[in-house]
Amino acid sequence: MQEIELKFQIPQGALAAVKAELARLPAGLAPAQKLQAAYFDTPDRKLAKARAALRVRQEDEDWVQTLKAAGANAMTRLEDNQAARAFAPDETILPDLSLHQPEAVRQALMRDLGWQPDADPEGAHLGLIQLYRTDMQRLRAQASNEAIHPERAGRVEIALDLGLIAAGDRSVPVHELEIELIDGHAQAVLDIAQGLVKHHGLWLDTQTKAHRGDQLAREAASGVPSPLPPARPRARISVTTTPQQRWVAALDAALEHISHNLSEVALETCDAQQAHRPDLSPWIKGWATGLRRLAWVWRHAPADAQPSAQAAAIQQEIRDLYRQLRPVARRYLPSGQAPALARSASATLLALHVLSVIVEMP
Repeated sequence: MQEIELKFQIPQGALAAVKAELARLPAGLAPAQKLQAAYFDTPDRKLAKARAALRVRQEDEDWVQTLKAAGANAMTRLEDNQAARAFAPDETILPDLSLHQPEAVRQALMRDLGWQPDADPEGAHLGLIQLYRTDMQRLRAQASNEAIHPERAGRVEIALDLGLIAAGDRSVPVHELEIELIDGHAQAVLDIAQGLVKHHGLWLDTQTKAHRGDQLAREAASGVPSPLPPARPRARISVTTTPQQRWVAALDAALEHISHNLSEVALETCDAQQAHRPDLSPWIKGWATGLRRLAWVWRHAPADAQPSAQAAAIQQEIRDLYRQLRPVARRYLPSGQAPALARSASATLLALHVLSVIVEMP
């Protein structure tokens, strides 16, 4: 029910090499899986505002209904998959909330949608409508980090998704790679990701298909681009937690602050539908502010939360990236230089190194 996963965008020139590497891995020669999904939300987008998503997806011949909701950190989400009935090609697809029985999932639906399961078991009166859809071909392989970190070994699935997201008369292409933990330690996701970033130039993207689909649906309805607003997430801190746990929560919030804004900047010029997006300055400034926030949190680690020997190296990574971004954020250099920096290995590797610290903390 808990999904531990990271998502990356693939440079067009690296797609063939990524496919070839996946084919060499265990399970990498399996036929591509066909995935067609309809995503649902209320007209006022309650799920999108809660960073949640509800979909009904045909996976080859099977049908699955999935709820995803926000989790503990940037690589963890609540996920519940339930077998759904088949829909005919000319039949309207509708979700059935009664399929979701785990208590944590029902609580998330009640919180995010205002669902009342006793009065409306299927959620028919919530006004859920299909806002966008996805059509994908998925190639899958498996990998392990046992040779890198035998004491923190795990097994992951690497999924390459190629296709499109569509809403109304608008669509955007998808060329992305997801790395999800199958079993073992979460460090496996980060180790495998670092290798792929270094070899193929992938960059971290914390915007899910649901984020991009919601943007596209709003754009289709209004006729103007609808990027997510710049973010400054708050740390999820309880007074009952330890200083170490509060520091980790602040670290995670700073990383979320960075990655949200970085994802918007990196997406610029990556697909044709984004040709007329608004000025990137607010997201560039948000990214720079997030880096300053991360530097402050890193310097104020409590004595019992001192990270590993990576500490000095990560601090230097923060300084180096901020030094490159600062002239753009202050408009000393044109904002057009920011997307390339957002897609650079240094920007993604910093995020992965900080996540390694987060997953190591209790």
